[in-house]
Amino acid sequence: MAYLQPLIFYILAALAIIWLISSGPVKVFRTDLHTIINLRLVPWGNAEIHCQIELLEFIRCTEQQSFKGAPVEALWKDCSEKLRFNEEIIKKCYPTGFGYKLLLQYSNETAHLKPPQEYVPWVVGNNQPLRQDFENFVKYVCQATEGDHKPATCKAQSSNLSPTIHALPQQSAIPDFYKLALQWPPSVCSSTLRCKTPIPTKFTIHGIWAQDALDKPVPPYDNRHPCTNPQPIILQSDLRQLLIRDVALRNNLHALWPNLKLRGSNIKFWFDEWRKHGTCSDFAQYPLLYFKSAIQLRTNLNSAMGLTSGSTYTVQQVADIVFQHIGASPQISCNTNINNNDLQLGEMFICYGRPGPSHLFGTPQNCSNLFFGHCNSGTNIIKFP
Repeated sequence: MAYLQPLIFYILAALAIIWLISSGPVKVFRTDLHTIINLRLVPWGNAEIHCQIELLEFIRCTEQQSFKGAPVEALWKDCSEKLRFNEEIIKKCYPTGFGYKLLLQYSNETAHLKPPQEYVPWVVGNNQPLRQDFENFVKYVCQATEGDHKPATCKAQSSNLSPTIHALPQQSAIPDFYKLALQWPPSVCSSTLRCKTPIPTKFTIHGIWAQDALDKPVPPYDNRHPCTNPQPIILQSDLRQLLIRDVALRNNLHALWPNLKLRGSNIKFWFDEWRKHGTCSDFAQYPLLYFKSAIQLRTNLNSAMGLTSGSTYTVQQVADIVFQHIGASPQISCNTNINNNDLQLGEMFICYGRPGPSHLFGTPQNCSNLFFGHCNSGTNIIKFP
């Protein structure tokens, strides 16, 4: 379950109390599996709760209502009336702060999962992740059930059960955060790239990159191990057609996201970035939003990020100056000038958390690593041509 509003978490915590005080058995799809299984629901985000499966309809209702912008009090009360739930139980939890304590408890448990959660949904059976086969979790429950007296649900399952959960295919990791990659054209074009003229004298977009928790790029879409459904745009011609229809976006891309390479076209550059970094991102089904988000982020930033062309800085000084402008520490990438081997500022990465329900990014956050490329110390002297 993705993109829950923060206030909805309190309602989910209230459902945890319902579970705690309930004396009835946990039901799974209203079958006889409740005799052998306990269900743990893990909504997207830093929280985990226990609940009865019949309460999933209530969770779905409150989440859908929240997307419509309804006040939190009204939305859960409306759902409570529709589904005939006891409002008093939620009232005792929602305003008291107890729900928040539960969320912290379950957040800590989620953070210490072994192996760690990689994406959503993350279904675990007997401490082993089911990965892409999560929709078939019933067969793993039945497979793990010992004895001859298995529920009828299990007897109806195919006898062709997977021999081990470990054999399931790996799915690409979901993004943990994003990097807005900005390149300084005078540095890039004096290093290894042969560029068109005139060379821009402002930071231009290299891409917006989906990164995992280890600060590694999330792998692109792969038909063998798909990360999203339906399949995202994977043909350059299809992306071109989308961009042709949005003249304003295309003009902004030409101005802020140009292909600096002498013999490189803009559309190829944009498509390569989309294929590598967008097809398994939160924007996989919304390619135009992917590019619009990058343009919006770049537009909100200073054209030179507070730096003075022709100056010399230490890497730490660059980071400090940028911090004053955006309120977060960037990641600095250095390259070398091919004419004199001077170390220079080549690119800069601004880090952002995952976008919210409207696919909007929040304010920048501190990047986990200060250096990239040829930089290896905050005291490195670098040119800013």
